[in-house]
Amino acid sequence: MRHKKGNMAGMIRILLSIGAAVSLGACSSQVALPLHPQIMYYMPGPATVKKVQIALRDRGYYAASVDGFLGYNTDIAISRFQVDTCQRVKPIIDRSLLVSLGIVGAGPVGFSK
Repeated sequence: MRHKKGNMAGMIRILLSIGAAVSLGACSSQVALPLHPQIMYYMPGPATVKKVQIALRDRGYYAASVDGFLGYNTDIAISRFQVDTCQRVKPIIDRSLLVSLGIVGAGPVGFSK
């Protein structure tokens, strides 16, 4: 049963990426490419995830509990925010997301504020 749940989450991410790619056409000529599974992405700690959840909640994108867990509801909120702000849709927390949410400044690299 766990395998089916994982497949469903993967399918949802693919569908969100396709929908975002179509939506991004209205924002710019930038093509939303899928994430590369062979690349290791930064995994933020619970404190950073909570800051992202609060920032998304304050903007009306996140309505679930602020728990510091990067799960389905947070992924959806991040994707919706990125579509609405004409960003490449990727359900990960990276520097560009943190900057666009005002959690970190646009200065030198660093994930804490």
